[in-house]
Amino acid sequence: MIKTDKLTKGEIIWNSVIFLAVTVTALEAPYSFTFNTRIQKWQLIVDGIISLIFLCDVVYHIRQKINKKIVLKTSRKRNKWWFLLSIDILASIPFDIISYMLAGSQGVKILNLLRFFRLVRIFRITQIVSNLTIVPKSLRMIIYSTSFIIVVNILSCSWHLINKSGTGDNTTDYIMSLYWTITTLTTIGYGDITPTTNAARIFTMVVMILGAGFYGVVIGNVTKFIADSDKHKEQTREKMSDLLNFMKYYNIPERLQHNVFSYYHHLLNKRFTDNDNTIINDLPQALQQELKIFMNIKLIRGLPIFKDCSTSCLKDIASSLEQKYFGPGQTIINIGEIGQEMFIIGHGIVEVILSDGNIVASLHEGQVFGEIALLKETKRNANVRAQSYCDLYKLSKEDFLTIIEKHPELKESMEKVTMKRSIDRKSSDRATNTKQNQNAS
Repeated sequence: MIKTDKLTKGEIIWNSVIFLAVTVTALEAPYSFTFNTRIQKWQLIVDGIISLIFLCDVVYHIRQKINKKIVLKTSRKRNKWWFLLSIDILASIPFDIISYMLAGSQGVKILNLLRFFRLVRIFRITQIVSNLTIVPKSLRMIIYSTSFIIVVNILSCSWHLINKSGTGDNTTDYIMSLYWTITTLTTIGYGDITPTTNAARIFTMVVMILGAGFYGVVIGNVTKFIADSDKHKEQTREKMSDLLNFMKYYNIPERLQHNVFSYYHHLLNKRFTDNDNTIINDLPQALQQELKIFMNIKLIRGLPIFKDCSTSCLKDIASSLEQKYFGPGQTIINIGEIGQEMFIIGHGIVEVILSDGNIVASLHEGQVFGEIALLKETKRNANVRAQSYCDLYKLSKEDFLTIIEKHPELKESMEKVTMKRSIDRKSSDRATNTKQNQNAS
């Protein structure tokens, strides 16, 4: 069977509606049949809505077959399709409404049993989900939980029918049957409720055998679900522990240890895992490049200079970024040179140093520098040096000029930010001079 990558949004919504309708029937129908309850008006309304949903689903599948011109080549496939269609048609009949209209007539009990045809759709939906390449964990958990509840409900009602004992109060009898089913399925079996007939004893043995396997499957899947949800955190903890042992074994200086762990924390906070590139390595080069563009978009989307840019503009910027690494003390920008690029700090700290050696600023992760060189021909007015191990992304002037031809909003955004910075810097300088003059006087 061919696996599909995903369902469309409409298919997800529609199958969810069908699944909800089937679940309601699976919970209500066994109870009504077992305890022979009188049909209420709300049940008639719900039954009418569910029947309408199933009827629409039948029409949808027939039209889909006609529109897509699906041809069932073998007689086996044709027979299977007609069989499933017949089941779906039976499931769309409003049995509650018919039972209400035939109240007191023979065969009403059988009509209630026919509603169980709707349960077939659970297997159909489970098959659809199993054919997906990627299944969301939450969806898988909902299906497991709901299936367990439906099975427990049916077994509880069956136990009450077969054991033929009770208090006469439907609620109490149902709770006692539910209690027996859960204690038996989970193999606890306190023994306070025991079978009183041969049929009940045989049923109990079957449930015990089924319960061991069923309970094991449920517990196994829940355990796997919890383990998978924490897989990356566990892998990270193991890697950090190995790294710590590595540092101790080779007597790595504390300063270097700090830089290494700092970089790892950067990976954990800014990326999905510390091996993003390894995850996509098996893909063709073209797909790798496209995915890396979106990884870079996540880096730049929140920066003020790119805040007003369209998605198309961000993609062009991200595809033009070049990753650069610098160690402590390395010079990134030299004073007096003609600027030809700007930098975005992915990780680390850089220092802005004037010609007299004074450090006037320290820039951190997520900040940019050198952007004025992209807007006008100018010399660098300060040195920029890496204070720690830095992971930078460079945008060249040539790429910038190409991008603003297509996306002039980028230039406008950068001019606004640089103008605001210039005003803030002048205000700061004036405040500093005023304070110095006051101190001097």
